[in-house]
Amino acid sequence: MRNLDSDALAAFVAVAETGSFTAAAERLGRTQAAVSMAIGRWEERLDLRLFDRGHRRVTLTPIGERLLGYARRIRAIEDEALATLLEGRNESRVRLGMPDDYLTLFGTALMQRFVPQHPTVSLDLQYDFSHRLEYMVENRELDIAIITQNAGDPKGEVIRLEKQVWCSAPNRRPEEASCVQLALFPDGCRARPQILSALERANRRWRIVYSSSDIAGIQLAVASGDLLTVLPEAAVPAEWRKLTPEDGMPDLPLLRLAMVLPQQPRLPVRQLATFLRMEFQSTVVEPFPGRVSKLQGLSH
Repeated sequence: MRNLDSDALAAFVAVAETGSFTAAAERLGRTQAAVSMAIGRWEERLDLRLFDRGHRRVTLTPIGERLLGYARRIRAIEDEALATLLEGRNESRVRLGMPDDYLTLFGTALMQRFVPQHPTVSLDLQYDFSHRLEYMVENRELDIAIITQNAGDPKGEVIRLEKQVWCSAPNRRPEEASCVQLALFPDGCRARPQILSALERANRRWRIVYSSSDIAGIQLAVASGDLLTVLPEAAVPAEWRKLTPEDGMPDLPLLRLAMVLPQQPRLPVRQLATFLRMEFQSTVVEPFPGRVSKLQGLSH
């Protein structure tokens, strides 16, 4: 074998990132049989097994993990070449959606590095809850979304694990109350059930006294009174108190931040997806609790 087929590379990367032949086929706009056949033929030509085909999820073999970094780099170079050749001929507007409490985490990288690196791409940023963002990508209302992955129905490609943090305004001690007063995002927030379950397991009494669908409302409520909230670590204001089990607050699970792409994403969308992987992808959680393994980034 003297070369790596581009279509097979695309199928390989899609299966590796989604963990599913079905999801990979949906992303690529092909049938599951076509994707499975492309991978099977490729493995046969390479005389290597690239995937372990489990009952619930497809996972990379060690040799597949080694190949993934090279495959992503080759795909990125292809996209770069196409961008140069087709400059000015493609629709460059990319509609990106995420929960607004993720803006602090992703916004700086987007504005300081992605925008200067891709001057022909314009970003249209929209905020909403993760389940709505998934729907908007499926219906082509968004080009790409960063979501909190739902453990019961995991969608997308995990690009970051983010710590959840109990926090309060400075010089306040709301955790000392016999019944903690909470300011949380409303029903529809995927982190909210985790927060309340953690309090129940810790036998802490609680009451939600304020809900807001945007982070500005949560921050205003907490800054104005003796209220507790939970935010992604990157979204906690610098001057706020971060509480730990030593303060009597229970541990919280990590948030699995995933990237959701439509079928056959356009070139500018692929460029943004590649950038997000390079900037943020470091670890991935396997479908079984307690198993964490390294993701193979573009630098490998």
